[in-house]
Amino acid sequence: MSARSARLAISILRLPNLLLSLLLFLAGLATADAQSLLKGTLEGVVQDAGGAAVPGAQVVLSPLNIKTVSDGQGDFRVAEIPAGKYTVTVSYVGFSPVTQDIDVTAGQPTHATLQLKVANASEQILVEASRPHGEAESINETRTADNLLAVMPSEVIRSLPNANVADATGRFPGVTLYRIEGEGVYIQVRGTEPRLTNVTVDGITIPAPEPTVRQVRLDVIPSDMVDAIQMNKTLLANMDGNGIGASVNLRTKEAGERPTLDLYGDGGYTPIMNGRGQYDFGGTVGKRFGASKRLGVLFNSVYDYNGRGIDNIQPKLDPLSTNATPFYDNDTIREYRYYRTRYGFDGSVDYRLSAASSVYARGFFSDLQDYGDKWYYSPVSKALACSSTAAGACGVGGAGTITAPSGTAASSAPKFYTSNKRPNAAVGTLIAGGRSVFSNSLLTYQVSASRAYEQDSAGNPKADFSWVGPTQYCNYVPSQQVDKLHPHFGNCDNTASSPLLSASNWQFTDITTSTGINTQLNLTAQASYAKSYRWWEHSGTWEMGFKFANDHQTQDATENVYDGFSNAPLMTSLLDSFTNTDYYNGTYFGGHYGQVSNFSAAQAYTLANFKGNLDGQKTALDTYPNLFHTVEQITAGYLMNAIDFGKLHINTGVRIEATRDMTFGYVVNFYGKSGTAATACSSNPNPPNPVPTTTGCYTFSGVQNNPGYVDVLPSVQFRYGLNNDSSLRAVYSRGVARPDPYQLVPYITEDSTASPVSVLIGNPNLRPEHANNYDLLYEYYLHPLGLVQAGFFFKQLTAPQVQVTLPGGLNVANFPAGYFPTTVQQALAQYPGDAITQYTNGQNAYIYGFELNFQQHFSYLPGVLRGLGVQANYSYTASQEKGLPLRSDHPTTIDQSPNTWKVSPTFDTKRFSARVGLAYDQASLFSYNYTSPTYVAGSDPSGLGPSGPSGDVWTLTHFQVDAQASYRFWKGFRAVVSGLNLNNEVFGYYTGNTNFVNQREYYKPTYSGGIRYSFSSAR
Repeated sequence: MSARSARLAISILRLPNLLLSLLLFLAGLATADAQSLLKGTLEGVVQDAGGAAVPGAQVVLSPLNIKTVSDGQGDFRVAEIPAGKYTVTVSYVGFSPVTQDIDVTAGQPTHATLQLKVANASEQILVEASRPHGEAESINETRTADNLLAVMPSEVIRSLPNANVADATGRFPGVTLYRIEGEGVYIQVRGTEPRLTNVTVDGITIPAPEPTVRQVRLDVIPSDMVDAIQMNKTLLANMDGNGIGASVNLRTKEAGERPTLDLYGDGGYTPIMNGRGQYDFGGTVGKRFGASKRLGVLFNSVYDYNGRGIDNIQPKLDPLSTNATPFYDNDTIREYRYYRTRYGFDGSVDYRLSAASSVYARGFFSDLQDYGDKWYYSPVSKALACSSTAAGACGVGGAGTITAPSGTAASSAPKFYTSNKRPNAAVGTLIAGGRSVFSNSLLTYQVSASRAYEQDSAGNPKADFSWVGPTQYCNYVPSQQVDKLHPHFGNCDNTASSPLLSASNWQFTDITTSTGINTQLNLTAQASYAKSYRWWEHSGTWEMGFKFANDHQTQDATENVYDGFSNAPLMTSLLDSFTNTDYYNGTYFGGHYGQVSNFSAAQAYTLANFKGNLDGQKTALDTYPNLFHTVEQITAGYLMNAIDFGKLHINTGVRIEATRDMTFGYVVNFYGKSGTAATACSSNPNPPNPVPTTTGCYTFSGVQNNPGYVDVLPSVQFRYGLNNDSSLRAVYSRGVARPDPYQLVPYITEDSTASPVSVLIGNPNLRPEHANNYDLLYEYYLHPLGLVQAGFFFKQLTAPQVQVTLPGGLNVANFPAGYFPTTVQQALAQYPGDAITQYTNGQNAYIYGFELNFQQHFSYLPGVLRGLGVQANYSYTASQEKGLPLRSDHPTTIDQSPNTWKVSPTFDTKRFSARVGLAYDQASLFSYNYTSPTYVAGSDPSGLGPSGPSGDVWTLTHFQVDAQASYRFWKGFRAVVSGLNLNNEVFGYYTGNTNFVNQREYYKPTYSGGIRYSFSSAR
């Protein structure tokens, strides 16, 4: 062997094992191409009993034992087949196998149409009942996928009252929801934060409408907008790498072989806030045109209105509270009246240029007008606490003395706020592309433009009122409490005669208004090439691809603060007509809520009478953080190979992503008034051009940052078929979570008038977070339709991104060298003694757990029992976060719920279908709040540690019951009734442990009914 050959052999041996199979077959490609003229190609389509395309069907060509899978249009293709006679077998869970003999001719394609057969009555239910038909599709796509995939088709989505895509996605195993206003907003997969899950529409990453996060709020998208939700729990090389938790793809609708006409409309009622209404309607129409059905056109539109009401309390916990005697300094007793309007439309046009080539265009747009009015009554205690150290001394029946804690200012004046929010958030995308199939290869190409925006993105406008009534003490007295979950402040919140409800006791004080918009535009181009091959009698496919994305975000929003009014009006001249006679089930104010102010009236009065009272300091500090723009460019390429070795299927690949960011923001420093505003500005240590205000002056200047980095993301996925109905999977994949571009802006917002001085700082050195993901899964597919899955996962996270808040007066000399991350150390040196908030990288973290999933239709049972079925899953997760500054413990990661389960009994006949949804999510850590006294003296005055009143904030355990039933009463017409949140589950948070209330809110159930029509069911 020559020296050159030896060096080549050594280089090959040093390559990663996961790419070895890709390189082994490359040497044989030239020979294979020379022999391709002596071989043929098999093309085919799999259809169900009604003639509709069947995706995810497994196709086996015998005796070569070549396996493939039908795509989303039911098509399949096998290349490089020697001429001869073969048998094609199609298997699909829920139907009997179908076999067909074929003759393959050299040098030309052979076409086969395989139609699944209904062999018995149990399978008949799967064909004629809508949801079981969809479940069969999802199970078969899961079975044949290279990665760990779960699919929820539209028939399953519509079988429960899922208001939006987040609510529907929350039904998957291992998924919990981040809820706002009674609906799911973000998804949390396998104990990971929402920012660690990527969301795509037809494979295109869509931008977030909100200004400083990557995750997309999925309540913007109605559940009827999508044809299916695909949950990819492991990443393939041909997928974007930013899916540490998961990558969720929303598959839109497109024209099928049969005409589509689906229409629906319903209305509902929620018995809260004297009654709130809800209604929605929409439809889908589509068809393929021409003798050969080359042209396909489909359009879908959805509209829904949800008049939601929320009864809410948010008490403020005193840090000297004990488990036996919680104490609250104040409360905000809140009422929310929402007008949530959601609408969207999507459509597709595709044209088959030939049997092997097609082009398409798709459009998708969805909008949420999350309008609402809020009113807060806030009784304020004198911030008293129990002076005795005896357990329960000041509790119910206790004999301790109530005294004011040291260093706590006494206050007795209640407060009132009116908030008016009118944000409008939207996401949309336009996609154009095509695909060309050659004798043994496939070329796909695509360009897209995606846009998201949020109007009124600076914040929620609010008006404040001060107490001008008679002296009113709203003291919290522990001995007077009868329910620890509903703290009361004397007579201030007990009865309908409370003086807080009298408008004549309140005077207008100040108002914050906002305007502006956040927008993001993503432009993407991508292409891929895949080629089938035979290597030593083993079938395989290698694939390569390229993608470039340019994401440009701009926020231009302002908040104006008006205060310092003289002779301001009483609330009596700014009243709203709203009152509620059934507030919080009578727990507060005797069930009566109001009189309340009208925000629009307060704003109109301000603009007409107080134009000169703009608070320059608050306006500047609230506005400049909302003025920025960023550009992120991602260039990616990948190689991927899939090959079968008998029962073993292996998919290996590597993806390389190069990221470049360009960011711009502001540094703003406010200096308090010293003598006169002019004096303060002239003595400003940071000129030039200080801006004077009534309370001092401020300076501002633009700053920018242009970081870049490269990520190498390998993956390897094994699937071993134990028999025809079971398999074992093992997966390794690496993912990335990039910082939000705004976090990389070197912005600074410093308020020198605060005590201590507060500083918000960007981090241009914030690194991306990475994860090594390991999965092991056993799956068994049941007859006639079902599956059993049991799996274990482990996520090893490096450099997790966390927000750190350092209290004022921190003495850096008390910490060992290197204790703080470099950027935090720099901030402490630049702003000694100040309270600093900054995103930084932790050391590392891990999340692990296991999942169980069971699904079965018992159609083999006798009589009426044959309609029974069940879907049930359980997930356990555990985690640990290491290296958090100012903490000596290792808490769990954010949003990791230890135990979650969903149970969904079903019942189906040819006409009737019913489903109940039971969902349980155990409490999870919402935000880090605890600081160890080891590092900060006095940070834990109660001495109870992380589970005390100075501890972390947790979400409450959430258990919700939903149900829906439908009956097909004539041809394609179906009556539907549903109930959402039938058990009126509480939502909220606690601090440290469940004795310490942070927030509790109720929505009450929503009942609805309507009509659906489906042309396919009428045939």
